[in-house]
Amino acid sequence: MAKIYRRDNLVSGGHPKKKNEKNRKRSVIMNFRVTPEEKHLIDERIALSGLPRAEFFIQSCMHQKVITFGNVKTFNVIRKKLVVIDEHLQAVPKSDELDLEVLESLRMILEMFAGLKREDEVNE
Repeated sequence: MAKIYRRDNLVSGGHPKKKNEKNRKRSVIMNFRVTPEEKHLIDERIALSGLPRAEFFIQSCMHQKVITFGNVKTFNVIRKKLVVIDEHLQAVPKSDELDLEVLESLRMILEMFAGLKREDEVNE
């Protein structure tokens, strides 16, 4: 017969300790769906990388080249963000007072433009 092991606080009827989310560095959870085949390939890449799963996803999302396909929605989001960036740049008297978050947004937009491809260019 198999034995069931339980933590002491669950056996004694106590409540599991709640984590203090305010003191956690990474308190936001992100989820996405993949096919079983994609999961298998991702798991293989994680194992080969030697990184913890969360760190692998963070590094992949933050530092991988992204090919962008332009559409009306994409360009509307970029246009609105560029207006915010322009307003910030107009309001800041010195370059050392620039908001790093605004500069990061500009860097991301420029990266997206560099990766912008038409569908016929991708299929070549």
